[in-house]
Amino acid sequence: MQLRVLYSLTFLALITHPVSAEPSAQEFEQARTACRDAFLARDAEAYLNAAATMISWGEVAGSDLAREVDLCLALADALEGASPEAARMRAAELAQPAILDTEDPQISAEEPSDQITSDTRLADFLERVQAEESDIGAVAADITADDTFAPPPGSDRDALEAALIAYVRPIPAAQSELNLTAYRALARLNPDNTPYHERVARYEQAIEAAQAQLERTARQLENRLIKTTAEFDGSSWARHPSSPRYQDIRDYVTLYLIESGTGQQTMELFVNYTSRDGWLFVQNASINIDGETSRLPINQWFRDNDTEIWEFGDIRGDAALSLARRIADSERAVIRFNGQQFYDDYVVSDTDKRVIREMLAMWDVISAE
Repeated sequence: MQLRVLYSLTFLALITHPVSAEPSAQEFEQARTACRDAFLARDAEAYLNAAATMISWGEVAGSDLAREVDLCLALADALEGASPEAARMRAAELAQPAILDTEDPQISAEEPSDQITSDTRLADFLERVQAEESDIGAVAADITADDTFAPPPGSDRDALEAALIAYVRPIPAAQSELNLTAYRALARLNPDNTPYHERVARYEQAIEAAQAQLERTARQLENRLIKTTAEFDGSSWARHPSSPRYQDIRDYVTLYLIESGTGQQTMELFVNYTSRDGWLFVQNASINIDGETSRLPINQWFRDNDTEIWEFGDIRGDAALSLARRIADSERAVIRFNGQQFYDDYVVSDTDKRVIREMLAMWDVISAE
């Protein structure tokens, strides 16, 4: 965290100077140090900021300066999340006009003093991003969805553009959807900015590739499910190959694919408690997900035994999917089985989370058909 703060302060100090100008010795040393430190810390965002600053200088005089700039840019290929192209895009963003604090007299002279307009969208969007508890992601989504929004150049547009840039820069490249929405909004706001359109294309391709991979993974998993079919009515349930084969092995939570005899499919979140020490006689269960506790909506608990005992319940439909996604995405999830006299806790394992994630990915694909 201290390194990130240092890089941010260094970057802010650097961009206060005009771009496309040869740096002073102090400015050059700040950028060189920021570049190397960011690379050693594997901080792609801080590296891109430093590299973009160097690119914005243009041609620098002196073999030592030029060599240090080339060395910094050469590090991009060895740092995950960075690339020379990304550094050039960042430099192009730095070259955008700064926010205007005062009204441009040239623009004012061209606009009639009695001009009246009913289009308040630009002012509305700007007011929303400048609010104390602004949701800039929602503003970006609204701008993207409004295909008639084309504000003219001016200080308000510059201010809104700057707010969107500040919002999108810290977003990791892996979060393609958020990045795509933000850059689509920027491209609509300033259609003459080529790097915005290039980033839109890049994230569209990334999302398309991820979706294709997800479908391949889901298809493979669907064919690997272990299926049990009832002879009486043809209904079935199918489990992930990595989920427990027997209920008396351990506590667990997992997802099953349930199919009726008529082919209707749904997902079931299955919760299982087992013990060698005796019955708990589970009456209800709660789950704590990253510090937030709620009761599991299981209406009925069942129990069985041989040399061990096991007690279990299930949730189906949208409630099962919603809870399963929260468990899969959690840092720590704990299920508390509340019995007649005692309780027992189960910390959801990484294996259970992986199984749930993969079953959810499969369901997202097959349910969309």
